[in-house]
Amino acid sequence: MIYKENEIIAKYAYEDLFVKEDWNDDVGGIFGFKNNTDAGLSVDLHKHYTAIQNRLSGRSKSSFIIPTQYRYLFLMLLGAIASGFLVFPLLNGVAGFAAAHLVPNKVEKKLGDIVLKDMASSFKPCEDKIVMGSLQKISDRLVLANKKGEIKPDLHLFHSSTANAFTLPGHKMAILSGFLADSRSENEIAAVLAHEMGHMETHDSLEAFIEAQGFTILGTLIGSGSYSNVAEFAAYMQTMRYSRKKEFAADEYGAKLLLKAGYSPVGLSDFLTRMDKKEKSVIGDTMSHLEFLSTHPETAERSKRIKEFSKNVGSHYKPSLSREEFIRLTQACSFSSLKSGKK
Repeated sequence: MIYKENEIIAKYAYEDLFVKEDWNDDVGGIFGFKNNTDAGLSVDLHKHYTAIQNRLSGRSKSSFIIPTQYRYLFLMLLGAIASGFLVFPLLNGVAGFAAAHLVPNKVEKKLGDIVLKDMASSFKPCEDKIVMGSLQKISDRLVLANKKGEIKPDLHLFHSSTANAFTLPGHKMAILSGFLADSRSENEIAAVLAHEMGHMETHDSLEAFIEAQGFTILGTLIGSGSYSNVAEFAAYMQTMRYSRKKEFAADEYGAKLLLKAGYSPVGLSDFLTRMDKKEKSVIGDTMSHLEFLSTHPETAERSKRIKEFSKNVGSHYKPSLSREEFIRLTQACSFSSLKSGKK
């Protein structure tokens, strides 16, 4: 019931409602009507939204719903793959690959959103619009060069002294500002983004998650639209390691994309080599760099292979950013700027 000055002005049955738009701290949430999907009930108080949501049936509690016929069909298929995985352990990689490519885009995007939300509680998001614009300019140049045009990273930048960048399900990319601070050129930044786009192309983050965490959690998410152990999932995604084969494949994808975009693959080789040298120097100077190397193994061999792609190409490229834009990109969202209160 909806009241206005102690007068009932509207009355709805809970069984007629469903969550049309999930709760958002900035705009609230919206409930839809099953008998009139064009209409909506907007609620801007979280306690009222939660009170109503708690009284709805399971599938009506979230907008994250896969149509019943597809949902059960997918769960049956997922169950078949999981059975094969349990009976034949050698099918681990095959099962993870198959499941990753069968997961609906909406499910994969939801997984990425879960990690980003938890990361925001551990790392402060960088809200510098000029810096994000510069990063987007580099990303757009890579996207434009990609003839397939299907991979368009959704970039998210966080304050951190750690040098790392990694993909998340749903074409999302988390960038820790320590990586930008350690970059010596736009070419190096573009190279790491291109490499991560290689992981996006093959859904590597989703596949690795399925192989490590099993099919049960994924099935729960698809069946109910919820996932309770957010922190564990987010922590896993931030420390995830890819196989040697997947890293080489992403390097090759990135190198070819860089050449198409007018950059040089040398950027990735230079960055990896420099991080490797820092790891071998005094520990106190390298703790913030170990994360990147631990999640991107085989540094020496990868650098050698990347240089093979760069033969007869050199390291010359035309930057998209001005010198001032690049300097701001490497400094504005640093961990030290966060301590000083800057964005």
